Amino acid sequence: MSTESKTSAAGQAWAILRGGGKESTGVEVPTVLSGVMAPAGPIRLALGERGEPRLLLPLDSGETTQDFAEAPSLRIVVSSYVTDGKATRFVDLTCLVPDLESVFSEVTAQILARIEAGQACVAAAQTTILDFRRLLLRSSSVAPSKIVGLIGELFVLSRLLDRSPNAWRTWRGPIGDRHDFRSGDHSLEVKTSSRASQSITVSSIDQFSAPTGGSLHLLHLVLEQTPGGLLTVSALGQAVLDKANGPDRVIDCLAAIGCTDVNSASWNSVAFRLEAEQLYEIENGFPRLIPSMILGGSLPVGVTELTYRIDLVAASSFRRNPNELNNLENRLIECLSQD
Repeated sequence: MSTESKTSAAGQAWAILRGGGKESTGVEVPTVLSGVMAPAGPIRLALGERGEPRLLLPLDSGETTQDFAEAPSLRIVVSSYVTDGKATRFVDLTCLVPDLESVFSEVTAQILARIEAGQACVAAAQTTILDFRRLLLRSSSVAPSKIVGLIGELFVLSRLLDRSPNAWRTWRGPIGDRHDFRSGDHSLEVKTSSRASQSITVSSIDQFSAPTGGSLHLLHLVLEQTPGGLLTVSALGQAVLDKANGPDRVIDCLAAIGCTDVNSASWNSVAFRLEAEQLYEIENGFPRLIPSMILGGSLPVGVTELTYRIDLVAASSFRRNPNELNNLENRLIECLSQD
């Protein structure tokens, strides 16, 4: 089978697994055989917990896995599964970035081809990852704006978790709420800038609409990029996971944003310190665009998205003092017990 055919076959195998199919291979996790044999047994394709494509390379008892080339888009571990009643170790490679699945298919095909040519599993994986490392690194970079936005939300979430380990339930944006944080009738939208700026971007027509009968506030954070800064996705993400009494749900929210590993190099390419923090109350007169301002209450037919910018200088009369932020955070936590 050619390398191109192996690439296609890998993609088809993962599609079969996502559809609930599998082969009766005697393994305790659903797998599909790759058609390639290694000295320790057949090579298998599998899925991660969230459907990520995986490659399982069986190891002989004496094989080691030291000195693997790093690639932030890959998780490389040694897993042990019972196959036909016997424990077998595997080099377990998982693609962590959905956009790189086609690249991972090529990586898988190259590894299989090299094993067929006589290379050991570990050597085949090591050399292939080195050959593809530049592509994996380049393709898996995260836009600085996404990093800044996540740091801002994690900063607020960490502070809320200092008040209650249950506060992860207020983080609603990643699960589809129009506001980043909500509890009861109170919502908080977080906008983070990476330089001194009085301008923010609003990404939807209803983002600055308050909950019916409730309140909406805007917290504008200004971060300054600095080497060795304490505000990173890794530091804040790990703090949040340590504080939360539902870390698995936090992991789900992070994954929904696209961050499957808070310690990945792609999400930690920059670090920041907090430069400024300002709270605003969103009420009548605040500079914004909401459905009630549009004829018919919705975007015109054919217009599917709307993004606009707000100059916060025009919102100076809606600024609130730091004590009000403390009160708002208290209200968000208090409402959790009433839900």
